[in-house]
Amino acid sequence: MVDLSQYVTETSKVFLAPNTSDQELVDMAKKRIAETGISQDRIQVNYNTQELETGDLYISYDPPDLVVRIVYEKKPSGMVKMKSAAMIRL
Repeated sequence: MVDLSQYVTETSKVFLAPNTSDQELVDMAKKRIAETGISQDRIQVNYNTQELETGDLYISYDPPDLVVRIVYEKKPSGMVKMKSAAMIRL
């Protein structure tokens, strides 16, 4: 299992974009993310990438995996650049 806590600071946001309204799947995703070292209270369901800043995590659901991306740059224009950091089997 990947240790995502190494990517998260006190000010980092962790966005989960599950692309589904299935609450059971969202709860399962939060549980799996918590197993990687990020507390569930830090995880927010949010699709608005414009709210992300450098150092934040953006986790999306690409069945059957969760794809973890790290924001490495936010341009003055608002464009957010991310790189893949891990895949978590759901």
